[in-house]
Amino acid sequence: MTFGIIINERDEYLYSLIKERLTYYYPQAYIDRVGSKDPTINYGLISRLYLLYDNRQITSPEEGNYTLIPLYEDDGKGHMIIDMRRISNDISSFENDKPSLTTEVSVYEDRLKLLISYAYIDERENFIRRAIGPDSFDTIHPIRIDLMSGIRMPTPFVQEAQGSITKLLRDCKGKSFKPQSILDYLNPDSNGFLSAGKPIQEDDVFDIGIEACTRLVSLLRDLCIKENGGALVVAEGWRVSELLRFIPCCDSLHILLPARMCTEDTGMVKELGAFKRGLSSGALMTVHYCEDYREQYESINI
Repeated sequence: MTFGIIINERDEYLYSLIKERLTYYYPQAYIDRVGSKDPTINYGLISRLYLLYDNRQITSPEEGNYTLIPLYEDDGKGHMIIDMRRISNDISSFENDKPSLTTEVSVYEDRLKLLISYAYIDERENFIRRAIGPDSFDTIHPIRIDLMSGIRMPTPFVQEAQGSITKLLRDCKGKSFKPQSILDYLNPDSNGFLSAGKPIQEDDVFDIGIEACTRLVSLLRDLCIKENGGALVVAEGWRVSELLRFIPCCDSLHILLPARMCTEDTGMVKELGAFKRGLSSGALMTVHYCEDYREQYESINI
């Protein structure tokens, strides 16, 4: 006998992500969608049924022969999110014969966040400030590295500070360059990060190349681990094949899209799938939509 999970989520993409993550946690479970009847599922073999429901719209769900688990929760900052680790722990608490995920959650450390942005500059910066800014790190002085065109970078330095990502990228290619050396190239900015600053020429990041950028991200991860620090890498303007070079180094990947309709485009769906497959074991990917964020912030951790 096994158990089943019914998901109440109308968005096809979100449903697919939720189902895929739950399948990873519980490969033996039957997972279906509200309103759908998978002919491969034998409901007579199900010992317990769980209904994951949209508690933003359904405040008093109908009782039935299932255990109710809300999909959304408040993250403490007024944002409604879907946290798959919490949902999996809820299911595990009922399934005494299933391994608890408490240990996995407790050892998870989100030290290096990677943001791949397809948004306008002001929307991107507002999102960073509100969702993954300095306060989201468990460290006093998190680092921010921008891997994009100089015209897309913010200018957040305080008046007396100077810096350039150009020199950092050129120097980090050397074999003798150590992770701790990154700190020599950083200055405090007005947003609460330590930053390397804008490039000397607008296209320096791309001209210096993907190899140097990938090495910098890898060194940055080593620095975060050794110094118990945190860092945000913001990437724009790269090909998918190049972005996939950064992804294995991150603990959490954030994708910022202008609108939900972007995921309906075949190309974008393929890109998101490629990004997810590029994650290292235990890393989380979160898709954010600017159109939702303007009214009510929503995200899903997968």
